[in-house]
Amino acid sequence: MGAVIDTICVDDIEQGFGQWCQRLERRGLIGFSSVEAAELLPVQEQYLRARLEPLRFAGPITAVSLGLLYREQEVRAVPAVWTSRAPADSRWNEYARAYRTLNRELNALVLALAEQFDGVAEQATIEGWAGRVAHVSEYFSHCVSHRAFAEKAGLGWRGRHGLIVTPEAGPALRFATLFLPGTVAARNRELVGCGECQACLQVCPILRRKGDYRDACRRRINALGLESDVCGICVRVCWETVTAGYRAGQTPG
Repeated sequence: MGAVIDTICVDDIEQGFGQWCQRLERRGLIGFSSVEAAELLPVQEQYLRARLEPLRFAGPITAVSLGLLYREQEVRAVPAVWTSRAPADSRWNEYARAYRTLNRELNALVLALAEQFDGVAEQATIEGWAGRVAHVSEYFSHCVSHRAFAEKAGLGWRGRHGLIVTPEAGPALRFATLFLPGTVAARNRELVGCGECQACLQVCPILRRKGDYRDACRRRINALGLESDVCGICVRVCWETVTAGYRAGQTPG
């Protein structure tokens, strides 16, 4: 049976994460929540139960949310306005390559921490899925929602675009999740939410559609044909709005 995560172990995890961030020369965010706190789809809950079987632990399990931030120049490579195709002089693929880099950095990180602390690693994403499925729902049974755990860990709030918005970086970061036996209380952070801000809705017509927009987003990503399954237009405008407000001590709205 695993030991309850105590303060010393939490410090060790945070220190290990901080050292990885320093080596990668990237900023990072880390947070803790109980597995039960996150709201997952039924197929994701089933997937997670199978993933956690190696822990063989009868007690509570903690989800450690690990976030790595994009660099400013990577976010600014995304067009600032809506476009259906990459302009000839576009740097858009710099963002696409950064997406792939962040995923792989997170995958190496979470696997190393899982081995060090006897946990279970849930890697950042399944790459290349947008063109392999007929509908976005086919993806859900093969993963958990990192956003759900990051939200419960207090790292950010759920924005109107469905992404986790952090005060430090808006939605311009990628997540992986580490599962460990034991309990750590989520830390309280003052999160202002989106307020009256609708910048992402104004820039993206897909987000303004009624109902679930996610498969329309998948089809757009597939049609763009960038080097990774990304768009990022709502990410850039949200990042610009939130980080400007964060530096000025103001709410996004």
